[in-house]
Formats: sequence, C-alpha cells, structure tokens
Amino acid sequence: MKVILRINLFSKENPNGILYEKAYISEVVPRIGEKIKDSFFAEYKTIIDVISDLQNEECYVILESKELPHERFGGHIQEVAEMHQWIQASQTQD
Repeated sequence: MKVILRINLFSKENPNGILYEKAYISEVVPRIGEKIKDSFFAEYKTIIDVISDLQNEECYVILESKELPHERFGGHIQEVAEMHQWIQASQTQD
C-alpha cells in the first residue's frame, strides 16, 4: 500500500501554513497515536489521523502540525523539504 505522510508547518503570521507530504510503499499502516521520526523534523511526530483509500490502495497518515518562526517560511523551508523528499501538497484532502 502507498502510505502518504502529511504534515502542516505554520507560524503565528501564517496560521494556515504549508502542507507537505512524503510517500512510501509499506505493508504496515501506521496507527493513530504512534510516533514517526523523519530526517525532515528533529523530533518524533505523533500521528493524529489515518485515512485509508482501499480502492486506490493509498493511506494518508496525518501528523501533528509544527509551528515555525515566520522567517523560516522563505525559500529555505522549501529547499530543506526537497532535500528530505517532502513535496508541497494542496491543503484539500484528496
């Protein structure tokens, strides 16, 4: 199954933030309450929702949002995300 991790990065000045996602193939589907570590963020992130689309063999794993200082929302965060294979996603759920 294709597992798609999603995390929203936001600031006080930008409360809607930027949604990023990273996909991988796995036979194991993470569950709500579990924690995930990735090179994109320094600390473990808790899974707050899991949305399965069995017809398309996809599973969206929603991670807790992360607040950043507003000045980090320039081009720097996009460059860092790309280095760790995260891409910017639309804010609407598929």
